[in-house]
Amino acid sequence: MSKLRVAQIGCGGRNGAHFQKLSSFDDVDIVGFCDVILERAEARAKAYGSGKCFVDYKEMLDETKPEVVFIAVPPHVHGEIEPEIIKRGIHFLVEKPMALEYSVAEKICDEAEAAGIMTAVGFQDRYQSITEIMKDYIQGKEVGLVTGSWIGGIPGVPWWRTFETSGGQVVEQNIHLFDQLRFIFGEPENVYCASGKGIVDPDKYGVPGYNVDDYSSAVMKFKCGIVANLFTACYVVSGSHVINGITVWGKDFTVEYALRSWLKIYDKDGCRTYTRSNDQLTITEPDGTTTVKPDIEQTGIQDRAFLDAIKTKNPSLIRSTYRDALKSLKLTLACNESAATGKVIEL
Repeated sequence: MSKLRVAQIGCGGRNGAHFQKLSSFDDVDIVGFCDVILERAEARAKAYGSGKCFVDYKEMLDETKPEVVFIAVPPHVHGEIEPEIIKRGIHFLVEKPMALEYSVAEKICDEAEAAGIMTAVGFQDRYQSITEIMKDYIQGKEVGLVTGSWIGGIPGVPWWRTFETSGGQVVEQNIHLFDQLRFIFGEPENVYCASGKGIVDPDKYGVPGYNVDDYSSAVMKFKCGIVANLFTACYVVSGSHVINGITVWGKDFTVEYALRSWLKIYDKDGCRTYTRSNDQLTITEPDGTTTVKPDIEQTGIQDRAFLDAIKTKNPSLIRSTYRDALKSLKLTLACNESAATGKVIEL
């Protein structure tokens, strides 16, 4: 069996998740690992048992000649790496957000498409079983309001806490839920976002240089007619109780989705629950009976779909191409613009 030559740029946590999946595929050979901290690349190569290590991604691309690259780097780094990959005709999957300036991401997208390169963006929640169930159930039903939240603490990486390097929590983190709303309901017409600061004390929280918003609320009017409100916050410490995800209020049903964990559908038949755990999906019917099915973690489904799309030359297998992901990036950047200007941003 011929194997796809794959390389990774960035050997932190998110590419660690990709590594776990890629290393289990028998049609993949990971030939290169690149990170600004060489020891991280070396640790990844040691875990895999082979592969060359680099701190210069250009050297890695030229020496290992990968066919596919997985990119997971801080948001502000994008814009220089991708053109070098495109110039060499290499397919790539990039983690979100793809850039902090829309024009940078759009240029990357245009150049990749012109070169005939397959792309994917890491909106892995589109591949979840419970996302599919939720989307299928809602289709054709009357919905008015949707709310959602991504509320928690401050991630430990220093670049996350500064607006100049992360774009803030809406763009860097909650973009997943904004994308999920687009995947389920289609495109928004406009967005208004209000934000605030003052809860997070950088010294007390141990986050020197912190300058992003502590919290925000974004109201979106979608072309399909629904009004959605997504809450975002990073000031939460111990003692708080938060269930993040999405709630959909239909005419004669309610859907509750807990982020990557469970889904509950309430309607005239009662409550049906879908719970994910240990690669299984447990379905509990209104009468209490249960069914258990296999349920693969979404990153593995996403990565497999991307590689299969490359092998079969079938881009329809990819649920979040770079071109489609541009719309989610534009939406979250519009939230930042609205919060800064106080204006409704038309999309």
